[in-house]
Amino acid sequence: MKRLIQLFLALFIVHSFTYLHAQTTNLGVKKIVIDPGHGGKDPGTLGTGRYKQAEKDVVLDVSLMLGKYLKSEFSDVEVIYTRDTDEFIKLSQRTRIANEAKADLFISIHCDAFRDSNVYGSSTYVMGMHKTESNLSVAIRENSSILMENDYEMDYEGFNPAEPESYIALSMYQSSYLSNSLLIASKIQSQFKNRVNRKDRGVKQAGFLVLSRATMPSVLIELGFLTNKNEEDFLNYEKGKVYMSSAIFRAIKEYKIELEALILESQDKTKFTDLSNQLFYSVQFLTSKSMIDIESLGISNVDVIYEFQDKNQYKYSYGKVETLKEVNLLKKELRSYGFHDCFTIAILNGEKMSLSDALSILK
Repeated sequence: MKRLIQLFLALFIVHSFTYLHAQTTNLGVKKIVIDPGHGGKDPGTLGTGRYKQAEKDVVLDVSLMLGKYLKSEFSDVEVIYTRDTDEFIKLSQRTRIANEAKADLFISIHCDAFRDSNVYGSSTYVMGMHKTESNLSVAIRENSSILMENDYEMDYEGFNPAEPESYIALSMYQSSYLSNSLLIASKIQSQFKNRVNRKDRGVKQAGFLVLSRATMPSVLIELGFLTNKNEEDFLNYEKGKVYMSSAIFRAIKEYKIELEALILESQDKTKFTDLSNQLFYSVQFLTSKSMIDIESLGISNVDVIYEFQDKNQYKYSYGKVETLKEVNLLKKELRSYGFHDCFTIAILNGEKMSLSDALSILK
């Protein structure tokens, strides 16, 4: 056991250094790795047995939908899948894909299972020491995929998914990017609860091998219980998959915007200086397939509403300010008009641009 802990500690130091080095050249969320759990000879949970689709199939569908949403919304984001077909991928290979790509976010998607078919709800896990036996049991079930791998004892330094002692060593991977992992996890759970009406089982910590080696903020999502008939029905229907993938997308979008705003604020010291007449902040609050009469929006100061055309859609933003503190006041004002999903953008010479692109110009 002592040797196991020493080996895990050595690996932890190496992985932590790698991530910190990558962060120094990072301009926000540019690469996202989506990891559909299980696959191939590893079906994951089979649910109630009423459907042909197992966990591996449900999560692949949701993952591919999520990727399409991200690619459509963000031209500056590269989406990478650990698998985009029904194939078996080692747990170690999944995080290796993310690490080698120097990804900014790792999203592993799964479905839950339990012996009591009445249990239901969605949860999101981050790397850490389990605080309840139920959290540990989920980690044991997901980590047991390594038993299908050849030479798993060598690849995982003697880790045994069935032994609680192994998780003591694994818990040391709880690292400096835990805060960002918790941030995106909380946003995912909020979307599940408030936009998809899922039972919120909360943000939790447990020792997942697939998260332990990821050198970036990372989460493991349990969409719901396939052992619960109602939840299994929901996750097998196309509509359910669309709802869940779009909820994760909205959470990532919110996380990306918030993170890049913080980076930009730290870089520009709250002022644009010589670029102030050309580059400014605004708050996007509305998207429509057709042109909208801005007088009908109920906003008192229509003189600072900007209209853009992007991908056959009309997009509207509010305000022209130079600091992110002023942006927050604009958001507060827009929310008072009922526009709760508004977010910060940058505008250069009359053209909308992402905050990450603005950051590149300011650097």
